[in-house]
Amino acid sequence: MWNLTKQAKEKFSTCNTLPIHESEEEWEFSLRDAKEEGEDLISRLKEELEEVKGVLLQTLPDRFLPYVKNGTLNQPTLPKSVRDDYLQWMHEADKEFEHILDAAHEQTANAVTFLSKEVQDVFEESLHDSTIERIEREGDTLHLYINTDGGFSSKALIQFTFENVMAEEFEVPLEVGHWIVYYELQKTNDGFAFRVLFECPDSEWTISMRNLEACYYYRPALYTLLHHEEKLEETPFEEYIAQLNPDDHHWLHTPHVTCAFQSIAEPITLENGKLEVTQNEMIVTVENKSFTYDLEEVNPIQFIYTDVYEDPYAHLDEPLPMDEIEEAALCDNLELQVRAWNTMYANPLELAEIINRVLTKMTITEENEMMASVYANHFYNEGILTKDVIEKYRSLID
Repeated sequence: MWNLTKQAKEKFSTCNTLPIHESEEEWEFSLRDAKEEGEDLISRLKEELEEVKGVLLQTLPDRFLPYVKNGTLNQPTLPKSVRDDYLQWMHEADKEFEHILDAAHEQTANAVTFLSKEVQDVFEESLHDSTIERIEREGDTLHLYINTDGGFSSKALIQFTFENVMAEEFEVPLEVGHWIVYYELQKTNDGFAFRVLFECPDSEWTISMRNLEACYYYRPALYTLLHHEEKLEETPFEEYIAQLNPDDHHWLHTPHVTCAFQSIAEPITLENGKLEVTQNEMIVTVENKSFTYDLEEVNPIQFIYTDVYEDPYAHLDEPLPMDEIEEAALCDNLELQVRAWNTMYANPLELAEIINRVLTKMTITEENEMMASVYANHFYNEGILTKDVIEKYRSLID
């Protein structure tokens, strides 16, 4: 029996169709902010309610329907008792779905213990917000390539191999681009079963097989750094290749083929094929089959992977000398700021005096409020803040 179902996901989504302000303080802040921005918040909220009115009338408990019909469910005039009741109803729906996800996670954690280390490695991190990049079928074997660039896994590309597939159930056939949001793996009497709920399109897919295998690849650290600096598009392919570590193994993975590099030094060669990059095209030839990619449509850099994980931001964990921390924490250089705050976070007792000076001088803004809250709470729990600093950050300390 599955914990995860499309119906459960739809119920959860429906119960969160119309979020509302949760307190008088939140209303005061939103109305003040809207006034400063010249926005008619009340009218916008009326439009938002009208857009989902039909869904709400069909799904909300009867006690909330009068406030949908008169348009006040998401307005400041909604009675506090009704607001609290509605928020509690939403909270209970959230908790119900959380229990479902927890049960699915527990089933998955149990099932992977019967599978290879590679599969266990994959499921140690989340597949949420990943997408299907390639689908290959060979008899009763299915190869599914998952791209996690938009997700939460350090493994940038995952290849699942479903062996001896016994059954497959779906509303919409699998297609490249399907967006994974939730999933559950189960151990069955004769193998395993895997269920995925997709967001785009909104559908459910379930497969049963004798065995599941996996392999995975990482992005080179250079890729991540260039991506975050928005320099990928302007970096020439040859220049990118030249900066990769020649001692690591690298793979070329395109929408049609996967093959290992024999050498990334000039001339660049593949183990079982040929790679040509011209001014306008990249041509990959493997086993007498050629695939051409227009460089105006794709960046060939995105096709390169490695089996070695490199933390692209490892240098940010390098501690700063004590006499540089205060100035760095308050400067405009983001990298120095991060290193300074990481140093203080890791050594609160030793650096208590510096930490209090920094927090005293720091100006709290809308942009840094969340960061300030995280650090203030950490240092408060460590018991190293002075009374003046505690008072300054009182509203941010839990």
